[in-house]
Amino acid sequence: MKLNLIKWRLMLTTMPIMILVVLLKILLDKVLLYHGLVNFSEIGLVITGGIFLIGFMLAGTLSDYKESEKIPADIATSIESIEDTIVLAHRFKGDFDLQAQLKQLSGVTDAIIQYFAHRASETEVYQKIEDITAIAIHIEQTKMGSTTSWVKREQTNLRKLFARTTVIKRTHFISTGYAFLEVLTIVIIGLLLVSRFENFPISIILVSFITQIFVYMVRLIKDIDHPFEYPVNGKVRAADIDLFPLIEYHERAKGRL
Repeated sequence: MKLNLIKWRLMLTTMPIMILVVLLKILLDKVLLYHGLVNFSEIGLVITGGIFLIGFMLAGTLSDYKESEKIPADIATSIESIEDTIVLAHRFKGDFDLQAQLKQLSGVTDAIIQYFAHRASETEVYQKIEDITAIAIHIEQTKMGSTTSWVKREQTNLRKLFARTTVIKRTHFISTGYAFLEVLTIVIIGLLLVSRFENFPISIILVSFITQIFVYMVRLIKDIDHPFEYPVNGKVRAADIDLFPLIEYHERAKGRL
């Protein structure tokens, strides 16, 4: 039930805007007796241009979104690979505190999860990733050959993944495109209000339908452009990337401790 509410939240929160536009159309037509300045057929080119721009913006944001979907699983995989290496080194030559090293590695996972929940900073996460170097030093003392370089490779990969996450969080897809899309949406809604229709019921249907589509798509594109913007108030958005690979690994790791 909760998932269904999240799915419909964006649609439902867009409806008040659509209802307001419909009420304005009714006010103009029935109260002020203003029946339009242009025919609806004459604004078709503007609506088509808006649809084209929506498609362009949606395609651009979806490419980053598909990449973002992989990041939590890739982060969990890198950390778990380091954990496996720690356990292997301890079994080969157990002259270091295994539990201490695993707890330190668990702190890396916890810091990343806390970062997504707005309870840890980027600096704290980077420091936790840097601390993996100390784990590599302990493994180096076991003289297991290439295991140290493997830990360092996974550490570098982890740093790259987190850096990519911060870039996606901080940047927007073509801000000028958003500005034009928002202005074009307002223009289209304005043209709908001053358009003449063959009959009143058809005008209400078309105005409500087109307004809902354009406002909804603008908001959806903005949501997709911020896949890691988990709200502090707990109202998760449908476009937020699910962190379950990272969270489930963290639970498994804590269980092994």
